[in-house]
Amino acid sequence: MVNAKYQAVVLAGGEDQILYPLTTTTVKALLPVANKPLISYPLRTLAEAGLRSAIVVVINERAAACVREWIAAEYAGSPGALHCEVVSVPEGYGTADALRSVASRITSPSFVVLSGDLLTDVSVGALVAQHNLHAAMATMLLAHRKVSPASETKPGKPPKNVDYIGLDPARQHLLFYASSPDALRDLKVPLPTVRRYGTMSISSNFVDAHLYVFNRSVLQILADNPKLSSLRQDMLPYLTQHQFRIRNQQMQQQQQTLAAAHPTTPSSLLLGAASGAVGAGGAVGGVSTTATLATAPSSEVEADGASDLRFNLVPELPGSHYMSMAHGPPPGAAGQQESLLRVQVVGPKEAYCARVQDVQAYGEVNREVADPGVALKLAGLKPGRFDNIVPASASLGNKSTVAAGCILGEGCVVGDKSSVKRSVLGQGCRLGTNVKVINSVLMDGVVVGDGVHIQNSVLCGGASVQSGAILKDCQVGDSCIVAGGTEYKGEVLVIKGTATTATGTR
Repeated sequence: MVNAKYQAVVLAGGEDQILYPLTTTTVKALLPVANKPLISYPLRTLAEAGLRSAIVVVINERAAACVREWIAAEYAGSPGALHCEVVSVPEGYGTADALRSVASRITSPSFVVLSGDLLTDVSVGALVAQHNLHAAMATMLLAHRKVSPASETKPGKPPKNVDYIGLDPARQHLLFYASSPDALRDLKVPLPTVRRYGTMSISSNFVDAHLYVFNRSVLQILADNPKLSSLRQDMLPYLTQHQFRIRNQQMQQQQQTLAAAHPTTPSSLLLGAASGAVGAGGAVGGVSTTATLATAPSSEVEADGASDLRFNLVPELPGSHYMSMAHGPPPGAAGQQESLLRVQVVGPKEAYCARVQDVQAYGEVNREVADPGVALKLAGLKPGRFDNIVPASASLGNKSTVAAGCILGEGCVVGDKSSVKRSVLGQGCRLGTNVKVINSVLMDGVVVGDGVHIQNSVLCGGASVQSGAILKDCQVGDSCIVAGGTEYKGEVLVIKGTATTATGTR
């Protein structure tokens, strides 16, 4: 269990246009996943870890009001429940901007930050324990990237929208980070990092899960660098590039603080004490070691930065130095300070970790959470003897089937000879006769006529599909009516103007 004094920050987003049309009338944080609001999953993760206080950051006040109302109703009359303070930030704020905006509310020496669209059964307590044990500045969760053949680029070309993550051979330290919305042709690795570690593996097979434990010094870095807008695209690359300079600055300042408090102590002992306290934010000899970070470059960075010039002055080629260091640690590495940034890598067989970043991911996460092995851990749902979740209030017609890995909401009606496979149906959904629903999500109040076939689609609340229609790979907006006998594939169907019937391209 995590110390109750630990705080958490949940970055919950707002009215996300990437999830259109799912967020037409619902904010992202309240989208139903396995019939529970998306925001409930990270809050449950924090509560199970023993945290008692969380700051939920939501983009724009309207979305924040919706989240605030749900939290007030959900935790009303629950003594000892997670206390959540909902804070709104303006449109256009990135994740680092959002964290900077609530810095004054964070009082704990270290704190947890996680995305509001993260679903995971990874222990936050274990991540916090690792962070505290190694007195790290930042500890982050890495998961193996799911590879979809449809999303991969042509052979020989770099993949798009991936993270290039450099780790030490033991996969414990984060040494390099580059976020790439577009394909990258060249990666620039800081020379100080190469010289320190000699061996580094850079891979695009890992993804940042957006679950971090930060030391308070990160807040000072954000304050000193207002241009850092995104944690993924700006903050993490900055930390990996400057982590050794930051360590030296902390050590110098802590040594000066200790020297002022203990003028008779030899400087070598003070240096060792400062080194052991870096990143811990604690106290040495009764003197606080939390210090404001300076912005001037350290002597080590100046020396490493000048190493390019030294390479030009010697007769050897730079490549020879890189080759010699690639086969083992650089000279004197045994006494080097470790990286301030640590990682915990989890594989798909070890834990579940997924984010709802787009419509495709939304459908996939719903199906995965409905899996009997995941539903109980993440959503607190208990599958029945047929490995599905069918409440007593649901009505199943003659010869109807609800396969394993499906979730039905309260009051659902499934007509005669209808089948539901690998799908989630919300509260009050009604299916006619001979209906097939496969790999789909039907939100509350969806009505489906006789003989309808729905596959790989998401239907928002109150939508209606009339008899004989066929939907494949579609998204249907709130209260939209799909005409009977029509067939749509890969379409976004919404109400346009005053029309009540979808009119997409067939």
